[in-house]
Amino acid sequence: RPTEICQILSNYKKFSIAPEPPNRPPSGSLFLFDRKILRYFRKDGHIWRKKKDGKTVKEAHEKLKVGSVDVLHCYYAHGEENENFQRRTYWLLEEGFMNIVLVHYLEIK
Repeated sequence: RPTEICQILSNYKKFSIAPEPPNRPPSGSLFLFDRKILRYFRKDGHIWRKKKDGKTVKEAHEKLKVGSVDVLHCYYAHGEENENFQRRTYWLLEEGFMNIVLVHYLEIK
């Protein structure tokens, strides 16, 4: 839910920031990263569906709202081996918080 994600991201100091990306985290895993400190937080050991160029991970993007206001970026990547496995990456649109990223690994269906 966007409201809960916003709460986590805006109160990130109450949580631990992961110092490095996890290796093949299972469904249900949640991680907070600081993009200024850890640039390659997406290097998680999973194989994600690629764009037509065969190199870049294909990520769908949308902005999520709380009420009628856009508050979050959300990027979805789908697993290459299991299309029901997703990596969802969220960060706030608000200045001062854009470097903090919440990554959620999720098996859908």
